[in-house]
Amino acid sequence: MQEDFYPNGINGVTGEPLLRIDAETIANYLKRGQGAVSPQEQALHREKQRAAEGSLGTVFDTAPNQLDEARWSIVVNAVDDAQIIKALWPLIIHRCDQMGFTAPNVTFQAGENCAAWWSRHTDGGNKSLATHWGEIPPVLIYRPGEAVNTWLARHQVMAAPVDPARGVPYYLVLAGRPGAPDNPDAVIPLTFQYELDVFWAVGRLCFTDRHGQHRFDDYATYAERVVEFEQRADAATRLRKQITFFGTSHAGDISTTRSADELVAPLVEWAKTSNLTRKRQVVPEVYLAEAATRVNLEQVLRADQPPAIFFAAVHGVGLPVSDPRLVLQQGALLTADCGDYYSTGGFRHITRDHWLAAEDIDAQMHVAGMIALFFACYGAGCPQYDDFVFDENQQRRPIAPFTFIAQLPQRLLTNGTLAVLGHVDRAWTYSFSGVAGAKAQVQPFQDILGRLVAGERIGHALDPFNAIQGARSLTLTEELENIRFGKNVLPTELAQLWTVRNDARNYMLLGDPAVKSAVA
Repeated sequence: MQEDFYPNGINGVTGEPLLRIDAETIANYLKRGQGAVSPQEQALHREKQRAAEGSLGTVFDTAPNQLDEARWSIVVNAVDDAQIIKALWPLIIHRCDQMGFTAPNVTFQAGENCAAWWSRHTDGGNKSLATHWGEIPPVLIYRPGEAVNTWLARHQVMAAPVDPARGVPYYLVLAGRPGAPDNPDAVIPLTFQYELDVFWAVGRLCFTDRHGQHRFDDYATYAERVVEFEQRADAATRLRKQITFFGTSHAGDISTTRSADELVAPLVEWAKTSNLTRKRQVVPEVYLAEAATRVNLEQVLRADQPPAIFFAAVHGVGLPVSDPRLVLQQGALLTADCGDYYSTGGFRHITRDHWLAAEDIDAQMHVAGMIALFFACYGAGCPQYDDFVFDENQQRRPIAPFTFIAQLPQRLLTNGTLAVLGHVDRAWTYSFSGVAGAKAQVQPFQDILGRLVAGERIGHALDPFNAIQGARSLTLTEELENIRFGKNVLPTELAQLWTVRNDARNYMLLGDPAVKSAVA
């Protein structure tokens, strides 16, 4: 393996890396036309780049952190059961109140889908959020198979700085599954979220069982717990004014050594010395290298008061597609307990006790009001098919029975965590290493943490991440175009551009994007 191309993920059965890859293989893959940025994605990023010169997020005269100006809505799939809206109705009422109007009276009918429910409450679709705020529910419909630009055009808007008065609010909660084995039409794809998030502040709520079926009670539980926490007069005192950093560093393992030294350590130093954290009296709590054990991780989560922010940089567990544990444990957090890493085969003695999975989160873990950020493979979710096919004769192989959101963040959210930022698919060291040998480039993570500490709503706090993603996507696109016209590019340089772009794209927010830290 080449030092520079390590995803942070370990096979939970064999202890081996999830992916072995070198620069030349990646370069050949790209030169065959695979892994390139789609034309629609390119167009979105170019618009974002132009818009970023003037402002980020909303139009200039709209305050992005004020819900009465930026506005909020959920987005549901037309063919999904309207139970999902009913389950989230307490959160909808709460957000309507924050936007300055009373939620309209609604009814629910057994067996009704979201499109039929929406039609009943919008005069057959004749009333929209552009003209009837306060009269109709803040609910928007996604139709099966819609691309982002098609969806935006149907709502009479385009990819540009967001003007909520046009009918699509800045804060959007996608309530639905990215994959549904029972009904392929009843999904809101991962790509839709990636692309919509370029301009909008987007989060996803998805609570499913091992078979990909909705757990409607969990949607209701999340809604109720967010409302309960945000309405507490003593919410700030329920949290420790800390950012807890948890990062493994296994001897012999370049991935975690680099994430510990080049990501976690610089962020800890920032948290210790920043004028912002000093002013807010937010301090770091650190579990690094041999201290990043499962016992210590559970201790953090069982403390009477959770930290305001929890940041983990570890290997995410990946399991074979034939493993019956896959849906329930993919993306679990691997701790320091598995010991040293051996270059000939990874971790020799990996066991189930070495990782924290959803089933380990119980009612005694106090995580209400916390915001979590995971730098780990599959920390947010897993696609059905492998996006990293480097054999030109090979079809995309299935790596999961269906595309799903990871169970660990689902369980944290139902236990009271406000939001989880994680990675879909593999996470790469280039999140913090940049290109051309640049090390410890933690500015994007530092910016997110700073914005959360300052009290920004998390969906808006992540907006600069989208600008970074766009810049990296366009740089890769331009270099691939240059290669077509004869430019010679070193395989390492091209591979670096691809990994930084891919890594930036696959971050996903789970939870309501309008939540914010109570300690600000």
